[in-house]
Amino acid sequence: MKITSAATRLVLLAILLSLASCASGPDIHVQSLTRQQYAPTSLVEVLSAPPAKPYVEIARIRVQGSAGESPAQLLAALQAKAGALGADAIIVKDESSSLPPAVTYNPSGGQYTAVPGQTIPAFSALAIRLLAAPSSKP
Repeated sequence: MKITSAATRLVLLAILLSLASCASGPDIHVQSLTRQQYAPTSLVEVLSAPPAKPYVEIARIRVQGSAGESPAQLLAALQAKAGALGADAIIVKDESSSLPPAVTYNPSGGQYTAVPGQTIPAFSALAIRLLAAPSSKP
């Protein structure tokens, strides 16, 4: 039996697509709030409220995971995306939702299975860049 190069390519493409779907991270949506471009930053602070220092809003970012996914992974994804946009900090709001527990019927075994309640983690964040404090000259 002779394997054609087209069949080999098709198999390789299917493998790559399946690997890419496994390696894909959380679903991140970005809404830019400025035309200004900033250099990427490596350290992005996570805040729960706006800082006292003056700042400029760069973007709104939203991330949603799947049930059982770690909220820490989603926050890290928010930080990475904000850092790529040049943000110094993100003001985070938890928008996670809960699925109630359920009972499902397994027709092959004729038994009921209890499915515990799950949390679907989701966060929105405002990516900000801190402004330099005006210097007071005597």
